[in-house]
Amino acid sequence: MSLPNAITFARIALVPVFVILAYVDGAPAALAALGVFVGASLSDSLDGYLARRHGTESRLGKFLDPLADKLLVGAALFVLVDDRSFPLWAAILIAVREIAIQVLRTNIVRRGGDLPASPTAKAKTVLQILMVGWWLLPIDVGLVHWALLVAALVATLWSGAEYFNALRRKEVVS
Repeated sequence: MSLPNAITFARIALVPVFVILAYVDGAPAALAALGVFVGASLSDSLDGYLARRHGTESRLGKFLDPLADKLLVGAALFVLVDDRSFPLWAAILIAVREIAIQVLRTNIVRRGGDLPASPTAKAKTVLQILMVGWWLLPIDVGLVHWALLVAALVATLWSGAEYFNALRRKEVVS
């Protein structure tokens, strides 16, 4: 197994660790959960960088990397809705987009194609991670929560629309 794929598998393995820490009472556990979330999120850049730099990109890695992102953000959204007053409607909107794009990607990859992340999708991922990280803070930080939520939702919807427009225009590699 290549190092980039091992990093991706480690990121997936950190999802339950994050969830467990997020549900432990107290600021130290909340900060630990935030640290696991941020560390796992940052490892996303590392695995892609290493795969490109060492020429070890693989179909498995191209499939698992965005899946790992979705599992991590999905778990965080679950925790935030359940424990941090995050709006359910916003979590559902994000989840529906993520599932739709993952299904699209899976179908394209099965046919031997590729669906690389667009620049807007990369910005969406960064905004979602910033937004989730901010909501995970064990303090009330007011309007910043909502500003980051709006920015993440706009990027989420925009990037999803881009993918489906590219598919409609047959610009998706398949």
